Amino acid sequence: MTGEGPPDVTGVRRADGGAPPTRDGPPDVAAVERAAAGRALRFPRVPHRGRLGAVRAASVGSSMELHDFRAYHPGDDLRHVDWNAVARTGELVVRVRQDEVSPRVEVVLDASASMAVSAEKAARAKELALWVCELSRNAGGEATLLLAGGEGLRVTGPGMRPALLAAKADGRAPFDVALARLPPLRPCGVRVVVSDFLVEAPPGPLAERLARDAASAVFVQVLDADDVDPPGGAGARLTDAETGEVLERLLDAGALAAYRERLAAHVAAWQGAARRVSARWLPLVASATLDELARRELSWLAEGT
Repeated sequence: MTGEGPPDVTGVRRADGGAPPTRDGPPDVAAVERAAAGRALRFPRVPHRGRLGAVRAASVGSSMELHDFRAYHPGDDLRHVDWNAVARTGELVVRVRQDEVSPRVEVVLDASASMAVSAEKAARAKELALWVCELSRNAGGEATLLLAGGEGLRVTGPGMRPALLAAKADGRAPFDVALARLPPLRPCGVRVVVSDFLVEAPPGPLAERLARDAASAVFVQVLDADDVDPPGGAGARLTDAETGEVLERLLDAGALAAYRERLAAHVAAWQGAARRVSARWLPLVASATLDELARRELSWLAEGT
């Protein structure tokens, strides 16, 4: 990895052989239920507005009440097209009724192989996704889970928990490529994206895609302890978790310092991109338990019931 991408040691681990050293871990369902007990997902309290089609309002009311406008998406009912707006702007615009911004939740989980460089990282990411789905149910919301990896998967209702338990973070495509293979993201009240965000793609356009048509967007960055502070050493054999590329590299103090500097710059770029699309950025390290994270870094997402 070169240029403006993420640090070139990120997503790379010591390995004895040439196979990507993924260590997928199952979520702790009991911990998820414990962390969700007595809590519900926090929905926006006031309407959110921005440029056309970029943000959805959060309040709920009659489906006949006009609430907002957004860009036309393939499959939209043409009876909702605002032809006056089309004449003014030259773009297809549809009227949004209040029922389109009811408490819908989309949880997007990065299932690329870099999410399973340790069992802790894989398990924590799945626990977070399941926790948000449980919080949504507690709040009376309708949750949809999207797994961005492999062939991709979109699932709602009772099928979400089995899908997460069976999910494998083994996608060989980076997150942005896997995301493009999913069904389109839909207008929703809250969209929570769980990823390490260690991708080559520029943060700005990807952040816009992830936040589009959501009243509230939350980007949860899950890093492994070695992502944050990789071990050094001589003669390390490194294998990229997604491409399988093998490197022989001396990870001396200078190399590790350069890595940390690039990681900090990469995270700062994503924080800036999140601010520009009005998304909340929540960084965390997978070595903490879900109970600890729910009380600290993730406390903003939940409120007492």
